[in-house]
Amino acid sequence: MNAYLFKNATIVDGSGAPAFAADVAVGSDRITQVGQVAVPAGDVIDASGLVLAPGFIDIHSHTDATIFENPSAESKLLQGVTLEVTGNCGLGCFPVSESRRELLLGFLKMHDFRLPAKGLAWTDMQSFAAEVEAVGIGLNLAPLAAHGPLRMAVMGSDNRTPEPGEMQAMKELLSSQLSQGAWGLSTGLIYPPGSYAAAEELIELASVLAEHGAMYSSHIRGEASTLLDAIDEAIRIGRTTGVRVQVSHLKALGLANWGKGREALDRLNDARQAGVDIAADQYPYEASQTALSVLIPAWAHAGGVSSMLELLTSATRDTRLRADIRAALAERGGAGRIRISGTGSERNRALCGRSLAQVAMHWNVPPEDAVVRLVVEEAAAVSAVFFSLSEDDLAVIMRSDTVAVGSDGAALTGEDDGSATHPRAYGTFPRVLGHFVRERKMLPLATAIYKMTGLPARRLGIQDRGRIAAGYQADLVLFDPDAIADTATFENPCAFPAGIRMVIVNGRIAAQDGRVTAERAGRVLRRG
Repeated sequence: MNAYLFKNATIVDGSGAPAFAADVAVGSDRITQVGQVAVPAGDVIDASGLVLAPGFIDIHSHTDATIFENPSAESKLLQGVTLEVTGNCGLGCFPVSESRRELLLGFLKMHDFRLPAKGLAWTDMQSFAAEVEAVGIGLNLAPLAAHGPLRMAVMGSDNRTPEPGEMQAMKELLSSQLSQGAWGLSTGLIYPPGSYAAAEELIELASVLAEHGAMYSSHIRGEASTLLDAIDEAIRIGRTTGVRVQVSHLKALGLANWGKGREALDRLNDARQAGVDIAADQYPYEASQTALSVLIPAWAHAGGVSSMLELLTSATRDTRLRADIRAALAERGGAGRIRISGTGSERNRALCGRSLAQVAMHWNVPPEDAVVRLVVEEAAAVSAVFFSLSEDDLAVIMRSDTVAVGSDGAALTGEDDGSATHPRAYGTFPRVLGHFVRERKMLPLATAIYKMTGLPARRLGIQDRGRIAAGYQADLVLFDPDAIADTATFENPCAFPAGIRMVIVNGRIAAQDGRVTAERAGRVLRRG
C-alpha cells in the first residue's frame, strides 16, 4: 500500500534530464514507483499541470541555531527546501571546548546565532544532533563541522600558527566529528580566527577530510581584489589532498572587481578539467549579508570578541584602525551601499533598514566611526546587507551547471521583529525558478532543478536523495511552473513565496498551499 500517489505529474527528476510525464508512488518514507502506477494508493494527488521535483537541497545554509526557535523552518520549507547543510563559513555550533565555551558564545552571537535559552548544551556533532532531534524538526539537516569553533577549541582566538601538538589536536578533534557523522569541514577565511589559518594548516585538516571521504567547504580568503588568489588557494588545497572542495557563494565583490566572476568560474573549470574535484554554489541576489564586524580589521579581533570590543572602546584616536575600516568600506562600495539589517538589542533597532551613510549622518560622525560605535554598542551583534555585486557576474555564474544553488540564509518564521534581513532566507529557490528560469529564460528548468537537487546531493556524497527514482527518500516538492515566484524584497524581506503547492519530507506532507503542517518529519542526517 502506498501512502501517496502523484498522478499525471510533469517530472523533473533532479538528474538534469528533460522533464517527462509520469506517476510517482510514495510508500512510507521512500519513493516506490515512477511511471504508470496502477497499484492501490492511500491518497491520490492529481498533479496535472504541475511539476514534481526532488525536494530542494540548500547546500549553504545557516540554520544552525535558529532551528531551536523555529523547528518547523518555515522560510525554507515553504520554498521547497527539504534538506539544509549547516555549519557553513567556518561558523557553527560544534565542536565546543568546556574551557572556551564563553569565547565561542561571544563569537557565535557576533555572527547572529540565536542560541536556545540553555546556550551551548552540547560539545560535539553527536550531542548537537541529539539536541536538535529532541526538538522535532520540519526538514532534514546535514551538519558540517566548523573551522572557527574547531580552532577555538584548541587555540582560542590567537593570531598565530598552531604548534605541532595543537595541529595534531585539531586533526584528532576533526576526525572525531567526522566519525560521529559530520559531512565535512567548513572554513570562513575572512572571519577571525579562521582568517588566521595559513594554507598549510588547512591542507593538514583537509587531509583528514580526504581520509574520511568528506567535503571541504570554504568561504574563501577573499571575494574582492584577492578573489582569484583565494580561488587558487582552494584549488591548491584540493590538488594537494584530493579532498572534494566546495567554494561557498561564488561572487566578485565590489565595483572594482566586477567582471571577475567569469574569471573565477573559468579557474574552477580549468582545475576540474585538470583533475581537482572542485565546484561552487551561489545565491541569486546582487547583495550579500554578514556581520558588520567584517569591516573591523582581522588584527583587531585577536583574543576574541571581548578583546576586540575593549580595543574599539579605548582606541578612539587609532588612525590605523580607522584607515583599515575606511579601506574595507571602499572595497564594498562605500557606506551608501551598506544597509543595517539586524541588531542584538533594542538600542539601535530603529536603525535597521538605514544605510550606514544615513546612520553616520544621523550621528554626525564619519562612516568608520559609525561602524565602531555600532559594533561597540551592540557588543558586535549587528549585521548588514552589502549591495556590492554585479548583475552580469551573477548571470554568468548562474548559467553554470557546476554551481549549486544555496541561500546563505537561516530558516526564519516570517515574523517581522523590526530587523531588515536578507530576502534570500525566504525567496532563494523560487527566485531562481520564477525570475531566472521562467521570466529571463537564463537556464532551462531541468538544469535549475539539477542545481538544487542532484548536484548538491552529489557534492555532499548523499546517495539516496536529490533524485526522483524508485528507492530514493521521498523528499519532494510540487509546484506550479507558471506561478512560482519569490515575493520577498529588500524592503519587505519576510514574505513567503508563491506557487508551491506541496512539500513532502521523508514521505510526509510538511507544507501545503503556503502553510506548514503539524508534521515534523525531518532528521539530522549522519554521513556514512
